[in-house]
Amino acid sequence: MLPVPVPYRPATEPLGHTAPLDYQATFPLLGLPLEIRSNSEVVLDIAERAFGRWRALDIPTEITPHPLRVSVVLHSTQPGLLSPSPIRAFSYRVHSGYLLASCEDNMLVAHPASGEALAFLTPQLVANEAHFRYNVLESLALYLLSKYDRTALHAGAVMRNGRALLLVGSSGAGKSSLCYACLQRGFSLLSEDVVYVALSPALRLWGNPHALHLLPDSPGLFPELSSVPAQIQANGKLKIAIDVAEQFGARRLCLYAEDATLCLLERHRGMESTLTPLTAQEAVDAMTADIESGYDLGVQLEGVFERVARGGAYRLQMGREIESAVGILEGLTRVTIGD
Repeated sequence: MLPVPVPYRPATEPLGHTAPLDYQATFPLLGLPLEIRSNSEVVLDIAERAFGRWRALDIPTEITPHPLRVSVVLHSTQPGLLSPSPIRAFSYRVHSGYLLASCEDNMLVAHPASGEALAFLTPQLVANEAHFRYNVLESLALYLLSKYDRTALHAGAVMRNGRALLLVGSSGAGKSSLCYACLQRGFSLLSEDVVYVALSPALRLWGNPHALHLLPDSPGLFPELSSVPAQIQANGKLKIAIDVAEQFGARRLCLYAEDATLCLLERHRGMESTLTPLTAQEAVDAMTADIESGYDLGVQLEGVFERVARGGAYRLQMGREIESAVGILEGLTRVTIGD
C-alpha cells in the first residue's frame, strides 16, 4: 500500500469535469496504443509498473480507429478517511456495449466503441495499489482492448523452440502449475491464465507473461516454493505469486506468438498423462460447450476457436505426475529435420 493521502489536482466544481488530466503516458499494451491520463501523478507511476514492461515490444503498435484512453479522476471523499480502504468488491454490470462498476464512492465506466474508459476514484482506493491495478486500471484497459480484435480466452500458453502451446482449461484444470513446471524445463511463458487472440491480418496470440499465481499447496509439487508465503491477491484469492522475470530471467517472457498448437487441458490425478489428437471441429465443439462466465462476451467466439484449432488440436489429460505432462509438451515442440 502507498502512503496516504495520495496527492492529486482537484476539480473546481462538484461534478469533477474540471479536474485537470495533465499526467499522461502511452503504452503498447497487447500491441495497441493505450493512453492513461489522470489528475494524479501517482496513477501514472502505478500505470508504469503495470504496463511499462510492454515498452519492450519489438513490433510496431497497430493503428486504431479511435484513441484508446483510460482517464482516472481522483476526487474528494468523506473527511477523516486518511487510511487506505480495505479491499471491497466492485459491483459490475455489462449492457449495450458499456461496462459499469461501482464500489462506495468509486465509479467506473468503459465504452469500447468509442475507445474510452473513465474512473472516478477516492485517493484511499488508489493508495491500495494492488486493488487499484487489478480491479480498475488493468480491468478497464483490457476491457477496452478486448473489443479491438483481442478476444480473451481462458487459457495459459508456453513456448519452446519457437512453437507455442495454447493450454485451454477451466479453473482448477492446472494451467498455472503446468506453466510453472514447463518454465522449470526451459520453456518460455506467454500467459498463465488469459490469452488474447487477434485474427487480422493473421493469427497472433497475446499474453501477459510477467507473473504466475499458484495454489497454496503448490510446494507439494515444487518444494523450492516452500519458503514463499501465499498471500491474498487483489482478486481475493489466496495464491503464491511468482515474478517470472525475477525467477527465470527476462528472456523467458514472450509477449506474443504467431501461431499455436491447441491443447484442451483436463486434470486426472489418478492416471498417467495422455495426449489424444482431436479434429479441429472436435476442439471447437469442446470449447464452445465449456465457456466460463466472463469469457462469453466475444461476438465471434466460434470463429476464434476454429482459427486457433487449425494449428493442431489435442486433449491433454494431466495425470498424477506433472513431469510426464511436461514431457508430452516437449514432444509437441521438438525440432525435427527440415524445421
